[in-house]
Amino acid sequence: MKKSLIFTSLVIICLASMSFRGCSTGFFDSVSFAIYNTAGAQYDYFGNSAAVIFYNISVGDNGTILRTQGTNNFVFNQIPSGTTQRLNDIRTSNNPYQDEAAICGNNGTVLVSGNSGLNWTLKTPVTGANLYGVDHSYYLYAVGDNGTILYANEIITGSLVSRPSGTTRNLRAVTISISNNQRVVVVGEKGTILRTMNGGLNWDNVSIPDTTFNFNSLSKKSIYYPTDIFVAVGSGGRIYKSTDIGATWQQKTSGTTNNLRSVYFASPDSGVVVGDNGTVRFTTNGGETWFTNAFFNSPSSRHYRSVSLVYRNNKTFTALSDTMFFVSEEPLTVGINHLSSEIPDNYSLSQNFPNPFNPTTNIKFAISKAGFVKLTVFDMLGREVETLVNENLNAGTYNADWNASNYPSGVYFYMIETEGFTETKKMLILK
Repeated sequence: MKKSLIFTSLVIICLASMSFRGCSTGFFDSVSFAIYNTAGAQYDYFGNSAAVIFYNISVGDNGTILRTQGTNNFVFNQIPSGTTQRLNDIRTSNNPYQDEAAICGNNGTVLVSGNSGLNWTLKTPVTGANLYGVDHSYYLYAVGDNGTILYANEIITGSLVSRPSGTTRNLRAVTISISNNQRVVVVGEKGTILRTMNGGLNWDNVSIPDTTFNFNSLSKKSIYYPTDIFVAVGSGGRIYKSTDIGATWQQKTSGTTNNLRSVYFASPDSGVVVGDNGTVRFTTNGGETWFTNAFFNSPSSRHYRSVSLVYRNNKTFTALSDTMFFVSEEPLTVGINHLSSEIPDNYSLSQNFPNPFNPTTNIKFAISKAGFVKLTVFDMLGREVETLVNENLNAGTYNADWNASNYPSGVYFYMIETEGFTETKKMLILK
């Protein structure tokens, strides 16, 4: 049994039309898409919860909105948008019991939906600027060219107003804090970062001093990522991380100088960035380090525009260009294999093998009762560097692989934690 790094399906939207591995289904008129998705709840006439639905929405040129519903056999149906403007970003709700969604596009276009993207209403424009980033959490924000920041005090009924940003630089992405919707972070060209703690009335400029690169994307909160850790990505392979709601930022090594266009976190630990020349990078420690995976041996001619997750029962990774491509029936794994379903007499944690190792090693463990299991790697200073297992497992024997190619030589520790059992062992990376 293999367990996935990101416990649902991955969608990558590409600017080039090329196969990615596997078969393809569906055809779209435009290859300029942004995508987001969520689980939404539908309600009956009396306001009672009827059923949780899973849907995905893509947007693009000429006012195109494509929507699919369900967890398998994706069929994208075109939804009337009421506009021919290019649509640049789509944001559904991070709350599975809210149906709101918002879209932004060129010439001040903002569309909102209150029924999971089935119908859309065009808000009265208040600017002619192109808008590239949108987010909502009761309030709505949209950002774009020339320092444009738009705000509505309620996503569906609120009117758009302009908020002074204090900059004329082009803004590209916006994210509202998961813990307090008065706190918002915006990123843009020339290393621009703005943050507000009072609902956009005032903005602090906390930009990166280096103005030679542009930010393109900012991680958004999701059902699976309920934290206020922000990761911003941009040109030149730049990745910056903030753990204090955007007050301070630390640059992280991406391993590439290619333009990074989009970032998505499925959990506080597991994330992915995509960009030009076939760039795909993953993290399993909250964006501290990033790595490639041979599973995604994408050609350099593929230029990825956006990445998100979709809901599939078999957790298949998929990629989008002008066609949807199923990458594999097995998603990217971190190497957790179920060796035996025979119930062990006791809990145990074996010594990793090989040891010393470079760069991969195997860790075998046994659990005698079904329950939550966490297997974590620490450095000599006791800092958590990687989480290999963090989920409920059935009783049995397992083997976890750790790829330490992004870590220096030295002594590391790995610890297993379950209900009633904890053990730690030492291992050595020797490069």
